[in-house]
Amino acid sequence: MAHTRTSPLLLAGAAALLACSPLRAQDAADPENVRGRVTPIVQVVRKVGPTVVNVYANLEIDSGGWYGTQQAGSLGSGVIIHPSGLVVTNAHVITGNVRGSTVRDLAITYRPDWGAGQPEMKKFRAKLLGFDRTNDLALLQIQSEGKFQAATLGRSNDLMVGETVVAVGNPLGREGSVTHGIVSATHRNLASPTGEEFDDLIQTDAPLNSGNSGGPLFNILGELIGINEAIAGDRQFGRAEGQGLAIPVDRVRGLLESEFNPYDLRHAWLGMDIENTGGGVQVKTVERDGPAARAGIQVDDVIKKVGTYDVTDRTSFNLSICAFDADDSVPLALQRGGKTKEAVLTPVSIDDAIFERIGARLAVRPAMVALTNVTPNGPAGRLGLMNNDLLTELNGRKVTTIQEVFETLREKKPGDRVQVAVLRYLRGQRKEYEGELKL
Repeated sequence: MAHTRTSPLLLAGAAALLACSPLRAQDAADPENVRGRVTPIVQVVRKVGPTVVNVYANLEIDSGGWYGTQQAGSLGSGVIIHPSGLVVTNAHVITGNVRGSTVRDLAITYRPDWGAGQPEMKKFRAKLLGFDRTNDLALLQIQSEGKFQAATLGRSNDLMVGETVVAVGNPLGREGSVTHGIVSATHRNLASPTGEEFDDLIQTDAPLNSGNSGGPLFNILGELIGINEAIAGDRQFGRAEGQGLAIPVDRVRGLLESEFNPYDLRHAWLGMDIENTGGGVQVKTVERDGPAARAGIQVDDVIKKVGTYDVTDRTSFNLSICAFDADDSVPLALQRGGKTKEAVLTPVSIDDAIFERIGARLAVRPAMVALTNVTPNGPAGRLGLMNNDLLTELNGRKVTTIQEVFETLREKKPGDRVQVAVLRYLRGQRKEYEGELKL
């Protein structure tokens, strides 16, 4: 459903009784409400309109052969999910669903006022924070200070076939287009643009077109229930009419609590685990000498606010942390034993914490991590490890990400010993080394 200027894409994206009595005072004050013109759908659009954005990506495409690198553009839709300007969209909107494409820059436009007339569109640059081809989702950050209106995340595990839904997006570049329909079915199967098979998609007859990709699907309460992804069809019959498909919001929420967890994306360590509780998140564990412990946070504390942002669950906590820069101190409002407490949490860079432990930094490689900045007198250097060695195992655990390395090292103390295995490519030769790091 993303719309790419280089080639067409298939991906998209109550009856009122007439009153004969004189006008009531509220009708006279709001002429649009005469004879029920302000329907539930109008109310939804007014509520959610400012949360919907248009996403524009400038791409470089390595087409190979004689053509070399070309420039192209992709457009789609997105939805603001946090007042700090976090936006969810489809991954294929960012790439234009074109193999070999690289994002040069991203732009976001949106209309903050959905009242009468056509208010001016606002435009901002955006930064790509998280990208998941497998789930066809991406997380963006609007590059602007100030609070944005954010959509309310609903649920998709209780959807009713036949209930009303509203889609808002940027089909064919027509910004702020609204369509509506019903939930036609749930748990539909579809191969994503990356070839992954999903069996949990929402089917709707709300009309979707190219450019609706990444845009929101709302229920009649104005809650976000899905991210529009595709228009159903097959090679024999082509694109199906009235069969739009959306990624359920429960899958989006799951990613925001795991792969798109903001402090993981930023390689930040908080030193605590949390779990949902009524009206906030409860601290489940506090790691010794970690940032949370140094901030005075205790097990069973209930976090109610991160900065000025209210915390209602793990997702809102994670997103609120993302509103701060990686090296910012984060003020928290807590409840402990019925009393309100304040704490200042200062996340620690995972990269710095690893360097302190092993005397080397890590760089991400495809499905591996490589050692860099190895200091001769550090634990890695004393063992004979070198820059560009590929770290494969740590303490018997296979490691492929910086986060996995840190999880293995974070509870280790100076003097502890850790088994390590690396691959080294030297003069075309591949060699494996094993040894023991003394931290």
